[in-house]
Order: sequence, then C-alpha cells, then structure tokens
Amino acid sequence: MAQLATEPDLNKQTADSQPTRDAVIWKRYDRPSKATKAVVLTLFLLFLAFPVVGMIYFTFRSSAGGFTLSHWADLVSGETSSLTSMQDGLMNSIVLVIVTIAIEYVIVIPALVLINVRFPRLDRAMRIIMLLPIALPAIILVVGFAPIFSFLSTVFEAGTWTLSLAYGIIALPFVYTTIESDLVGMNAATLTQAAESLGAGWWRVLLSILIPCLRKSIISSTLITAAIVLGEFTIASLLNRETLQTDLIVVSQSDVYFSVIITLIVLAVTFLALFAVSGLGNKRRKS
Repeated sequence: MAQLATEPDLNKQTADSQPTRDAVIWKRYDRPSKATKAVVLTLFLLFLAFPVVGMIYFTFRSSAGGFTLSHWADLVSGETSSLTSMQDGLMNSIVLVIVTIAIEYVIVIPALVLINVRFPRLDRAMRIIMLLPIALPAIILVVGFAPIFSFLSTVFEAGTWTLSLAYGIIALPFVYTTIESDLVGMNAATLTQAAESLGAGWWRVLLSILIPCLRKSIISSTLITAAIVLGEFTIASLLNRETLQTDLIVVSQSDVYFSVIITLIVLAVTFLALFAVSGLGNKRRKS
C-alpha cells in the first residue's frame, strides 16, 4: 500500500518538475545578452555608416590628390554653376513633396481610418493591395502611369506636379503600415463606438479623437513620403520629368563632388527629422 501511495506522488513530482526544467533550459535563449545586443547593434550601425563615411571622405578629396575644402566652400559661397542648374529640379521636388503629402492627408489617411473602423473585413484585401507598389517593378508602373499622364496633359497643363499621383501610390505601403499599426494598437473601432454612443458624428470622431491619437504615425508617414519623393529617380527619368534626382545625375557627369555633397545634405536632413520625431514620441510617452 505504501508503494502504491508513493507512486502517484512521484509521477506528480515528475510532472511538476518538467515545466521548471524546460523553463531553465529555454530561459537563456529567450533574450539575447547585453553583449550580444551591443555587437549586433554595432555591426548594424557600421553597415549603415560605411557608405556615408565613404561619401564624406570623397567630398574632401581633391582631383589632384590630397584633401581640400574647396568643394564645400564653393557650395557655401554659391560660386559653382551646378547650384544654379539644380534650382528647377529642387523646386519641382519641393512642389512634389507638398502635393504628395496633401494627397496623403486628404485622401489616403481618412480612407485608411474609414476602412479600419467601418469595413474591417477589407483589412486582408488591403494588405495584399498595398504590397503591389513594392512588388511591381518601376518600369511596369511607368507603363501604367503613361496613359493617365497623357490624358491629364490634355485636360490640365502637363507639369512635374503630376508625378505626385505616382509618388502617392509608391508611398502607399509605407503610409499604410505606419497608420495601420497605430489604429490596431489603440483599437480605433472601440474608440469610435464609444464616441458615437455619446453623440459624436463621424467627422467629429475623425478630427477630434482619431487624428490626434495618430499624430506620431502621421508625422512619421509624412517624413517617409518626403524621403521617397526626394529620393525617387526611375519614374521621373522614364517619364522625362525634371526633379532633384534627375538633376543630380546630370550634374554628376560634370561635377561629381557637388552631387555627392547634395546627397549628403538630403540624407542628413532626413535623419535629423526622423530622430526629432522619435524624440518627441518618447517625451510624450514619458509625460
């Protein structure tokens, strides 16, 4: 009888110790150590910094050998002729950034919020559709855009601003990912139902509740859109539009140092803007 009484106890002890032993085995693999995190982060930063450091090093090189500050001095003084030749392309890119962001604010973001709140069954289809601008090559997109731009040129004046329609489509996956993650995180459908139960209309809910909660993701998507517009070359070149990137290619054939300097300035402004948005988001979370 004693043997029969102790056998279930042994089985119980074995069953109880099994999760503990498994937890001990897998505990060391749950999270990487601080040294592993430091090594991985350092390698990643070096991978990102290597081309940038190479570009900076190149701008201080002289064509005759050695180092010089003349390339940066020419840019600051405005004596280089390449600066004047890029004014039209720079202004066109600024106009494209403004128009593309306006399309994002007026059409894209309200549509994404409406689909998430009112038509949640379309989320799976939207995820597939949003992958198309990334999956399709640029040459195929240009073939589809060309008839639309030719029609617009007959109705409106054919200008560089029409590229904003194409850039808005290219930026859709990034805007969708940024906005959708915040909508799911704050449970927008529940907030909308609660506000409507208190008598708020749809536009009141959108402008007073949902948009303020999406402020950080909207700013992030705006910066991503601006970076895409300023850095896009293929579509503008194939459609014979003059932008900052097409002018940089032309200028690089005569003054490669100047084109690299302008590229560094655009990269620096983009990184500073992203870090500023990240800092504002952290301060709001702490407060």
